[in-house]
Amino acid sequence: MNNSGIEFKVWVRCITYNHAPYITEALNGFCMQETDFPYVCTIFDDASTDGEQEIIRAYLQEHFNLEGDNIVSRTEETDDYTLVFAQHKDNKNCFFAVYYLKYNHYRAKKPKVAYQRGWSYIKYEAICEGDDYWTHPKKLQRQVDFLDSHPEHSLCFHANYSLYKDNKKNAYYPYREDVDVCPKKDIILSGGNFMATASMVFVTQLGSGHRAWSKSSKVGDAPLMLTLAERGRVGYINEVMCCYRVAAQGSWTQRILMDKKKKSEHYKQTFQFLHDYDEWTNHKYHTLIKRKIMKNKLHYWLKKNTIMRNFILLIKKFK
Repeated sequence: MNNSGIEFKVWVRCITYNHAPYITEALNGFCMQETDFPYVCTIFDDASTDGEQEIIRAYLQEHFNLEGDNIVSRTEETDDYTLVFAQHKDNKNCFFAVYYLKYNHYRAKKPKVAYQRGWSYIKYEAICEGDDYWTHPKKLQRQVDFLDSHPEHSLCFHANYSLYKDNKKNAYYPYREDVDVCPKKDIILSGGNFMATASMVFVTQLGSGHRAWSKSSKVGDAPLMLTLAERGRVGYINEVMCCYRVAAQGSWTQRILMDKKKKSEHYKQTFQFLHDYDEWTNHKYHTLIKRKIMKNKLHYWLKKNTIMRNFILLIKKFK
């Protein structure tokens, strides 16, 4: 879509739905970034029903140049969405492209990828869903500086906070210090909190096509992480610069993993996805993938067997 003549260096992708209580924090995290390059945040609201679109409109009205002689501000309308593109009033490197979808594309089983292709030429990509947020103003600059100075890398991530429904916040550090090259073993065997989606900045072109081999997976972050790790090196910055909400209202975790039937289906899809990854990599990591599958099966079994899980936790407590 970009015909503004602006040479963006980072494309921030935000998919959101019914995140009205959280979206302002996400938008604030985007706007506070201090960079020496322009970046664009594409925000796709999937026809929220909780008033989120109104919150985003009010935010744009307050913080972005939407009228007057501003040549980069414009709107576009189709049968599928209304798009508003504008520059921040104070942070001149920050641009928003907000897609207000006119009907819920998830329920209609219509992919949003066609709307995103116009931004895929941008060198680097970052992801932050509407219920997560960034906490550090130098996040993008530090990660871009790392990737610029490490051309053999495909991905840079950092430590994160996990925020729970009782407002308890835990910092998660996968390592004790910065790591220039993360071992592939750690990436394959890691759990879901090893690399928060909102902590990732990666080479856009190297992340493309990850769905070609991972169609059995309903989630995109794990296949994306493994694809990037296979196509380049992965670096880590040992500082918390984002917050991941655990099982927030309206989140994927809340909708899927809190439903027994859907949770069971999710685990089956995960096992198939790991088999697909094994095939895609020509069984290069077969032993590690077998270990990962067994680890996931044990985790699923313990989730179903509360008595045994509590017994194991008790043993660990008195070790």
